[in-house]
Formats: sequence, C-alpha cells, structure tokens
Amino acid sequence: MLQELQIENLALIESLQLNLEPGLTVLTGETGAGKSIIVDAVGLLVGARASGEYIRAGADKAVVRGLFQAAGLPGLKETLSAMGVAAEDDGTLLLCREISRSGRHSCRVNGRSLTLGMYQRIGQMLVDIHGQHAYQSLLRPAYQMDMLDSLAGLMELRQEVGELYTRWQDLKKELEELCGDRGERERQRDFWQYQLQEIGAANLTPGEEEELSRQREILNNGERLARGAAVVYAALFEEEGRSAYDQLSRALAELEALAAIDPGLQTWQGTLEGITAQVEEIARSVRRYGEGLEYDPARLQEIENRLELIKDLKRKYGGSIEAILQYQAETAAALERLEQMAGQAAALEKEIELAAEKYREKALLLRRRRMEAAQKIEKELLKVLKDLAMPAARIRVDCSEAPQPGPAGMDNITFLFQPNPGEGSRPLAQIASGGEMARVMLALKSILADVDAVPTLIFDEIDAGVGGAAARAVARTLAAIGRRRQVLCITHSAQLASFAGQHFRVSKEVREGRTYTRVDVLRGEERVDELARLLSGSASSVAREHAAALLQQSGSIK
Repeated sequence: MLQELQIENLALIESLQLNLEPGLTVLTGETGAGKSIIVDAVGLLVGARASGEYIRAGADKAVVRGLFQAAGLPGLKETLSAMGVAAEDDGTLLLCREISRSGRHSCRVNGRSLTLGMYQRIGQMLVDIHGQHAYQSLLRPAYQMDMLDSLAGLMELRQEVGELYTRWQDLKKELEELCGDRGERERQRDFWQYQLQEIGAANLTPGEEEELSRQREILNNGERLARGAAVVYAALFEEEGRSAYDQLSRALAELEALAAIDPGLQTWQGTLEGITAQVEEIARSVRRYGEGLEYDPARLQEIENRLELIKDLKRKYGGSIEAILQYQAETAAALERLEQMAGQAAALEKEIELAAEKYREKALLLRRRRMEAAQKIEKELLKVLKDLAMPAARIRVDCSEAPQPGPAGMDNITFLFQPNPGEGSRPLAQIASGGEMARVMLALKSILADVDAVPTLIFDEIDAGVGGAAARAVARTLAAIGRRRQVLCITHSAQLASFAGQHFRVSKEVREGRTYTRVDVLRGEERVDELARLLSGSASSVAREHAAALLQQSGSIK
C-alpha cells in the first residue's frame, strides 16, 4: 500500500505530504481545488507520461515521491532483482519521479535510476488508477477480455497460448524467409531442371563453336580451296623446270659443287637440302589436302544446325559456350541448394503443423475455461449489481469464435448489458449511461479485488452521475473493497465520504497573489461540517444532523 505521498511544485501544489492509511480514503473539496492533481501526481509516481506543463509556475522542476509497503507482493522481489534494485528488509519501496523543464526527467526506485519502461513495470504492480473517464476502456473488447481472464484466473493460460501463437507465427515466417511460397519454389525447381536438361542435352564442348565455324567456312569454300591447293602444288613441285622444287634442286647442285671447292659452304648446303625436302613435303601435303576436299551438303547443314543451337543457348544463358557451362554449374548448385531447402522446408512444415496443433489445443482449452468462467462471473456480477441498486440489470459475457486466431486465443469477448427488463441485451457501448457504466465497472473491480494483486486502487469520481440509494450502494461496495485493498477515492458524494476510514479535504487559497492547494485531514466536527457541505452546500444545522446520521449509519465516526 501507499504509506506516504510527497508532492513538490506540481501545478497548484507547492509542497504537500500525505500520510495514508489502509482501507478507504476519500478526498473531497470544491471543483478546481486540486483533487485531480493529487491523482495525477500518483499517476506520475507510477510511470504516467510526464510533461513540463505539470511544473508549477516559477519552478524548474516538480518532484513526486511515494513510500510503499510492498512486503509479500507477488513477483515484486524477482522484478526488482532483475532490474538491479536492492530490496529493503522491511519490504518498503521508495519511488521518486522528477520532472524538469529541460525535459531531463528521472525515475528512481530505492535510489536507483531506471528507464521509464522498467519504472512503469514496477508502478503497475503497486497502483491501479481509475480516472473519471476510464470506464470508457470497458467498452473495448480487448479490455473486456482482460477483465474476464483476470477474474477467471486465466492470464497464465492465456500467456501460454500467446507463446504458442508466437512460436507458430515465427516458424511460418522462418519458412517464408527460407524459400518463400511453396508453389513458387516448385515452379523455380521445375524451371531450373528444364534449363539444365536443355543445356545438358546440347553436350557442349569449350572451343566447339570456333571449330564448327572453321569447318563451315571450309565447306562453303571447298571449290576455291581445292583450286588453290592445285595452284600451290603446281608452283611448288609440278611445273617442270619452273617449280620451286626444281629451282631449289638446281641451286643445291651448284652449291654442292662450290662446297667441294670451299668446305665452308657445306653449312649452307645442309640448310638448303632441308629446305628442298620441306618444299617437297609441303607440296605433297597440299596435293593430298586438295584431293581430300569434297562438298558435303549434309555435313554443312549439320554444322549450321549445331551453330544455331549454340546461338540460341548463348542468347538464353551467356555470351559464349564457356559462359553457358558456367551458368550450368551455378544452376546445378542452386538446384541442389533448393532441394536441400525443400528438405528443410518439409521439416519446418511439420514443425508448423505441430505448433499450430499445440496452439489450437491450448486455445480451445482457454475457450472452454472462458465459457465456464463467463457463467460464474455473470452470477457474481448480477449479485454485485443488485447490491449497487441495479436489481433488474443483467450482464451476459458472450464468448464467440474469432474470425482469425490470435495471441489471445480464438475468441471474441463481448459484455452484453440489459439495464431494464424487456430492453434486450446489447453491447455496453450501446446501452449503458455514465452512471450505469460506473457501477458496472465498480462491480467488476469489486470481484476483481479478490484475484488482483495490485494493493492500491484509486477512483476519480467513480460515483459521478449516481445519487440516492445507488450512491450509498456504491459507497458500501467501495468500503467492502477497502477491507481487502487500499482504496483512494475522489468524490462529491456525502454518502461515499461517510464510509471512509480516512478523509482529506482539498481546498485552494491565495497568498501574496499566488494560488496554493491545501490538504487537511478531517476528524470529528470538521468532518461533519464537510459532509454537510457536500449535502447542501453549507453547514446548516439540518445538514449537520444529516451528516452525523450518515457517519453513524456507516460506522466510520472518527
């Protein structure tokens, strides 16, 4: 519970210290006196978003401190340890929030600075604030689901469902990242297999295109080559007396005669003998080449077809046979990887099926538990609503199947409300007035107090729009909650204020041209006077008698 609240330079509050007690505490006062500022201060204390607009005019910073007694609060010790916050032996916890005009705000727990997110986690375990318009949250289906699951003790099962859903979705994402759409993967594999089959069937050889082009050129120019070969042969060997061979032979005979005279010419003689022999060999080879030439249209067409095939493959897969073969190797490797992916994908798909089945199993269990809990909670709510002067009201918790599964399960939760007989049940947003909504919310908070571990509840004018017997019923309910939790309530209702164990009056005063908020603890006659003011606007004798009677009836005279 919140034992002590200190506020400095926040809006109209220059300096304030409140020592708070267990049970029901009320704050009353004229509109604009600063009651809601105190609620805002507690909100800042437990992690609400801060703004420099909160800082009192003329001050550089605002500070809110709160001393809590949190011994035995479930999960708090572990949370503090994870954040590196030392726990006090007596279970006390000191929170401090500082807001600066420079924008450099700070959050400290037991003297240790924390990030806002870490600070909020602790604050949410300590205080639940229900503002003037917070009942609007009850209109949201997500909030209604939270309420049902909290009341039914299903949050742990729901968390398990959420974890299974996350695992299921993560596996689906992993499969998508691995190989994308399964149909697309199959199409890619078929395409690559076709390409490899096409390239493999061609049985290409490096340098083949150049050789085929050479052969095509020869076949296309066979007659010219044969005629030229004959000319070359005749010039080298055949023309008697004028051929190159005859000329070289005469030169060689003359050189032999000269070498007989001058042996130094024998080297030239040997060289010329070799040249003469080479000319003869070349001449005979050219003749054989020419004789071997023949025009083969079938072979030429075969070469043309082969070159056309190579051209088509080059257009598809690369600018040369070497590039095509490189593409073939890369595609084969890619196809192998894809086949491996397919194996991994098959394993992932089995995991996905298993994860989905586990999710569905737990989600269906959660749904059954919700439907069972809904009937029980409906009865409890009807009982509390009857106590809140709404005996004819009916609430039904509708659990319908959601269009799509989600982290919270496969259900849509809708609270249906019937304020009066014969009007039919409709969603709360379509039926309930402000006063009715406040009492529905209070009914939920009343039964939630038995299962919720948050020790301090704050209600800002939850009794707005409620009067007469209904107001007294609201007061009794808040007092009942106060026997299990610390409850702080801002109110303009004398009936509610009369049930409080602790009563503060909030007022404002002007000193030396500045406005200040002041808070006084009321006891005895001061409290009677304040209740009389709430009843009639003044502390008349009749109003004071009524106020005293209220205190007597509530049993909270102090």
